[in-house]
Amino acid sequence: MEEDTRSLTIVVTHTVFCSLSTLLALAGNLLVFLALYRNRRLRTITNLYVMSLAVADVIAATFLSPFRAIASGSRRWPFGYNFAQFSGFIRLVWVGVSVCSHVLTAVNRYFCVVKPQRYSIFFSRKKAILSIILVWLVMCVISLTGALGLQFIYLWNPNSISLNGILKSDKKIGKTVNIVFLCFGSLSISMVVYGYGGVYRVILQHNNAVAPSLQGASNSGAVSAQEIKSCRVLFATVFGFCTTWFPWIPLIILERGFNISIPSVALSIPALSTSISTWINPVIYGVMNRAMRKEFQNILLCRN
Repeated sequence: MEEDTRSLTIVVTHTVFCSLSTLLALAGNLLVFLALYRNRRLRTITNLYVMSLAVADVIAATFLSPFRAIASGSRRWPFGYNFAQFSGFIRLVWVGVSVCSHVLTAVNRYFCVVKPQRYSIFFSRKKAILSIILVWLVMCVISLTGALGLQFIYLWNPNSISLNGILKSDKKIGKTVNIVFLCFGSLSISMVVYGYGGVYRVILQHNNAVAPSLQGASNSGAVSAQEIKSCRVLFATVFGFCTTWFPWIPLIILERGFNISIPSVALSIPALSTSISTWINPVIYGVMNRAMRKEFQNILLCRN
C-alpha cells in the first residue's frame, strides 16, 4: 500500500471533485435515458450506441466514482481486497466498452454519410443491438481473463486516487499484454480517424447552399443534412473522450516505459480527468443536439 503524501487541501479537493463527478454523471446520463424513452424520434440506430456509452458511464459512476471519493476522503481503501478487484474489473469493462462504442459509432457514421447506399446492408436496429451486446460480452470475458488467468490484481494508490493494476505473471506475459493493449488502442484510433475523416470530407462538400436540398434525401444514395449535423455531435463526444483520457497516456509512458518518478501532485491528474468522461457526453448532447437539448429542458421543467 502506497503512503498517502497528499496535503489536507489536496485531499479535500480530490474528494469534492470525485463526489461532484459522481452526481453529474448520474444526473446527466439519467437525462439521456429519459430523453430517449420520452422521444421516439431520438431512438435512432446511432443513438443505440449513445445509450451503450451512457450505460457504461452510469456503471462507472455507480461502482467507481463514489468509492473513489470515500477512499480519497478516508485516505485509505476501506472496502477490502475483493471489492478492489471488482472495481478494477468494472473499470476495464467501462474503458473497453466506451472505446468500442466510439469505434462502432464512427463506422456507423462512415457508412451513413460516405456510403449511404450500403448503410442498410450493414446497419439495422437488430444488428446494432447485437453488436453492442457482443462488445459488452467480449469486454467482460477479457476482463475476467485478465483477473483470473493472468493474475491481474488492483491495489489502491492514494496519491493517484485510483486502483492501479499489477500483473503478477512473468515479464514476458506482461510485455505481451502491453503489446495487445497497444494494438487494440492503435486499431481503435485508426478506425475512428478513418471513419470521421471520410465523414469530414463529405461535410466539406455540403455547403450551406446544398444542405437544405438534402433534407428530403432517401436511403437510396443521398444523406440528409440532419445526419451530417449528428456527425458533428458524435465527433465532439469522441474528442471529449480522447481529451479526458489523454493525461493518462504520458503518465503511463513516463512511469512504466522510462521508470521516471512522477510528482505526487501530478499522479492524480489522469484519475480526475477520466472521471470527467463519465458526464461530459450529456453536456455535449445538451449543447450541440437541438432535439436532445429540448427534451432535457422538457424533463427539467416537467413538461410533457
